[in-house]
Amino acid sequence: MSHDRHLIDTIKTHFARKSAAQLQEIVQANDQERWSPEAIAAAGEVLEDRRAGRAQEPQVAEEELPPPYHYEPGEIALGVLGGLLTGCLVIPYYRVDDAGDPDLPVPFGPKMAWLALDTTDTEAVATALDLREVRAATWAEGIDAAYQASVFVTPPLADWTLAVGTALFPPDRAEAFIKPLLERLSQQFGDAQYFCSHRNVALHLWARARNGRLVRGYGWFGQKGLILWDEGPQTKEERDLGFGPTDEGSLAVEQTQNRNVTLPDEGGVMQLASFWSIDPTTLDEQFKESSMGLVGNVPWAESRTSR
Repeated sequence: MSHDRHLIDTIKTHFARKSAAQLQEIVQANDQERWSPEAIAAAGEVLEDRRAGRAQEPQVAEEELPPPYHYEPGEIALGVLGGLLTGCLVIPYYRVDDAGDPDLPVPFGPKMAWLALDTTDTEAVATALDLREVRAATWAEGIDAAYQASVFVTPPLADWTLAVGTALFPPDRAEAFIKPLLERLSQQFGDAQYFCSHRNVALHLWARARNGRLVRGYGWFGQKGLILWDEGPQTKEERDLGFGPTDEGSLAVEQTQNRNVTLPDEGGVMQLASFWSIDPTTLDEQFKESSMGLVGNVPWAESRTSR
């Protein structure tokens, strides 16, 4: 399987701050639960660049911190596959290092759903989502709650505000849940985007609405090789990422015959998010201001957790 060249180059920029010992540990451990294939490849390339004299060891190596999250048993009924996906999935429980600043942005992305809204009004987003029991929260508290059953509305990130939570996985058919939600939110905020990704079942969804009208909606269930939703013309950004033709039934054929076709995956969702608005996996690199967001519960999540 070919690696994402752009992603490797991006990771190499970050890994340039690591010591040779830290990079060697990544390469030798080959722990794909913690590191993506691109991250492992990037570590190896940085080491090779240093051996060849193309790069230098940092004078002060980046302090090695424990992984920002780990997985614990938890259940949430996704229901997004309309009978194809039944039962419950394990959702990661987010832990943040107590020594860090909990008010600084915390990256997220794996096994998560989120909205990107073209506004800097955090309270307006919480109101538009009809959040219940709303309270102020640090980034650490907010992302922790988002990986459980709540929704975290971030403070402004440049011109955008994100609403994050596993509760935003569609409770039923993707189109029936996402389309009216985005069209309603885009009437208020102008541009409303939806993303979700769950690598365990290769579930990847994205959609965008502008000024009250859906302009693109797409869902891929890789475990079954099925297109769940395909509405609106494929965007330039999707084509730039190498995603193949999207008419119903054609992609499964194309993926076996055309090596140039890129199937949607977690990395692709994050890259598309960066093209449309913000890549949530790099928030700590993009934003350095300490600020608070809001946490609350959405009505539909209560029925899921009560099962």
